[in-house]
Amino acid sequence: MTVAVWVKVFDGIVLSTDSATTLVHPLGEQVYNNADKIFNLHRALPVAAMTWGLGHIGPASISTLSKTLRLRLMGRDPGYLDWKVDVDDYTVEQIAVRAAELFATAATEAALLEIPGEMGYLVAGYSAGSDQAEAWLLKFHGTTMHPTPTLELGTNETGFRAYAKPAAVERLFNGYDARLEAALKSKIDESSHTEIDKILSAQAMDPVPAGMPLPDAIALARFMVEITAGFTRFKLGPDTVGGPVEVASINLHEGFRWIARKHYFTAELNQGEPA
Repeated sequence: MTVAVWVKVFDGIVLSTDSATTLVHPLGEQVYNNADKIFNLHRALPVAAMTWGLGHIGPASISTLSKTLRLRLMGRDPGYLDWKVDVDDYTVEQIAVRAAELFATAATEAALLEIPGEMGYLVAGYSAGSDQAEAWLLKFHGTTMHPTPTLELGTNETGFRAYAKPAAVERLFNGYDARLEAALKSKIDESSHTEIDKILSAQAMDPVPAGMPLPDAIALARFMVEITAGFTRFKLGPDTVGGPVEVASINLHEGFRWIARKHYFTAELNQGEPA
């Protein structure tokens, strides 16, 4: 498993993840702590993606597939020139649709009958002509290998969200996690669920005012991943969140920017723009 977080303020959106990923093998599962899970999807556009859960489709990592998607969106794959994005006329949703298509094709080529586990893929950024970010979610699970993107974050919204292992963030800022909500509702008549929602929502604090400066949103997103890693470490059971924390911001004026990133190579020995 893993943790993946976004924090959106008026000035931009921040993506942050740990580096743990799960490899499913016929002999069992293995967790690795050096996976890339945040991706710049176009060098010239303020659009990116992050992933959590299953770290591969067939033999191909989600990282490699995301970089293949980037090549196609930038018109650098001769076999997929029709995928090239018109930088003056595109939407984040259209890019999410292309991502779903690529992953579905990868699953077909790997002869998968179903996804072994779950995988989330969030495409976030600015559509052409928009001055606010949005995010579209793809959820792969079971036989759902070509999901339709769903709007996870609209242009008129701000706030935060944690995925995969959200309990630490939910408990800290909401005052409860999803398990408590489910347990209460399972014991109380459905007609009273609205009242439960009101009581629980009153416990929440909002750490993300729309006017929060982007550097503070960056610090908050990193903190949410770090607090989840610590929570998981001291919770009984295997560590499922770990490795270096990565952070990227997307802003209308500065575009995509890495804030914290790991490399498996020495940057001084490898000149040029990193992948």
